[in-house]
Amino acid sequence: MRILSAPIIEQIAEPTLWIDIMELALKASCDRDYFTPKRTHHDINGNSLLLMPSVGPDIFTTKLLTVFPGNEQHGKNAINGTVMLNDGATGEVIALLNGAKLTAMRTAAVACVGIRHLSDPLATTLGIIGGGEQGQHIAWMACHERDLERVYVYDQSPQTISNFISFMGDKCPNVDVALCEDAQQVVVNSEIVATATGATEPIIPNLEDLILGKCFISVGSYRPEMRELPDSLFRLIDSIWIDAEHGIDESGDLIYPLKNELVKPEQVKHLATLIEQPNELGFRETRLFKTVGQGIFDLFAAKLVYEKARDEHLGEEIEL
Repeated sequence: MRILSAPIIEQIAEPTLWIDIMELALKASCDRDYFTPKRTHHDINGNSLLLMPSVGPDIFTTKLLTVFPGNEQHGKNAINGTVMLNDGATGEVIALLNGAKLTAMRTAAVACVGIRHLSDPLATTLGIIGGGEQGQHIAWMACHERDLERVYVYDQSPQTISNFISFMGDKCPNVDVALCEDAQQVVVNSEIVATATGATEPIIPNLEDLILGKCFISVGSYRPEMRELPDSLFRLIDSIWIDAEHGIDESGDLIYPLKNELVKPEQVKHLATLIEQPNELGFRETRLFKTVGQGIFDLFAAKLVYEKARDEHLGEEIEL
């Protein structure tokens, strides 16, 4: 069994390859050769425990993940966990991967598939609301998908902002990072806006004039009581593009607009449809991708990391 740490996962492949692989995973999520059961989600005193399996033709993965939002106040990661990779022929464990880093990488890459297909190809500005580890990785990968000149960021935590600046200075030294006083300032200045928060009330301003014509990538809101998106946004879009059908039951940013008839069920569409049929995009320039994640992304991500690490003799081989 090969142990693959966070540093190995982070450096194993260029962001563009991660995005390409997640695009393949999105398309494969509708393929009969892959089986991804509905994930198990338990709430524990405001924290979350997730169990996410996925089975492919030759391998399968199981991710056990915890989300403790309060950890960031103590200088610890909000997300922790492991991903186990098994040989599909024998069931043997062939790799154990850092689940937090794999999640950050594959989630950012999935978000950037949304940026690839929904945003203006000539966009030069990105806004990040929620500058934690997930926001950092989205900003990093987005700089490889679009020729960004400036990233605007807002977060309530000064330490998180400091970490964001340091991370981006290391990964994207030629991209300017601009600090914002609030979420509205981020939206005003950005063509693409990515949200990665644990908000329970919308953090995007409920002002149509401010959000018109922008591309929104919503990554937070992974529980029914969580919301990042305002009512006005749903009146400006042709479709809500999603990455997983179960999000309709799990995310407040899908439950709320459907329940309150801000959008019709037929307006909620899987991004794989757009990847295969670009003419499905619609005519409105305000666009939304809501990602909640699914196990097949971990499957494709773990396979990418394992195969590259094996070929380059990275990681530690152990016997349990």
